[in-house]
Amino acid sequence: MEYCIVYLSSSKGLFSEEQLARILQQSRQNNRAVGITGILLYFNGCIIQVLEGAEERVKALYKVISQDSQHTQVISLYSYPIEKRTFSDWSMGYTTITSSEFNHLKDQLPFIYDPASSILQKDNVILSLVEQFYLNNRGN
Repeated sequence: MEYCIVYLSSSKGLFSEEQLARILQQSRQNNRAVGITGILLYFNGCIIQVLEGAEERVKALYKVISQDSQHTQVISLYSYPIEKRTFSDWSMGYTTITSSEFNHLKDQLPFIYDPASSILQKDNVILSLVEQFYLNNRGN
């Protein structure tokens, strides 16, 4: 069975596009090597990240992240076994994705089509957390 952690944090200062690109490149490389998938949303210093994979690897990565000096106020929102991955095709989803990956994201996160929609993914708490984060921060 797979495992998932969804966490919320704040960055110490705002990341530049260059810094984000470096973080994402390293994350994708590291995650691919250990079989972790997920997504990261970043809005003006606010971060929500979904990590999915083998329990011991996801927990180990979360521990590293929670001790990273670039983060403050790291809060685990969800930490449970899951039957299947929500972001199984992405070593770390973010805005710099291919058009086919973006279409997949739009299918997985329908609120991107209609941000005013208040329909949460009741059958998927992970998507619900990501949706709430997006809705709370999209105006920033």
